[in-house]
Amino acid sequence: MSDKAVITCALNGVLTDPQQHHVPVTPEEDGARGQAAFNAGASIMHIHLRQQEPNKGHLPSWEVGVSRDIQQEIREACPGVIINHTTGTSGPNYQGALNCVRETKPEIAACNAGSLNY
Repeated sequence: MSDKAVITCALNGVLTDPQQHHVPVTPEEDGARGQAAFNAGASIMHIHLRQQEPNKGHLPSWEVGVSRDIQQEIREACPGVIINHTTGTSGPNYQGALNCVRETKPEIAACNAGSLNY
């Protein structure tokens, strides 16, 4: 038996409201929080994308540019980290999630195969 563990950190959750909970929204905030988790031993960062407009940070985003920017900030702050990209959507349209994963090519991505109650 090994005494090693793989630690994954979800930096902000899927629909956590940043006005109620201290969670990152911007790529810079994700990079800083990722670095703190990385320094504490996390080797995988599970990312959720947030809308970047003022007062919209509680809502998900499927903009490829947001995904790319968040991953870049985390990678710069956490050399060698593994990105686990969210793919969870509310509703039947998952094209945005697929676009983000296809365009940014994270090391792994979540696969939500059942119903999710958001």
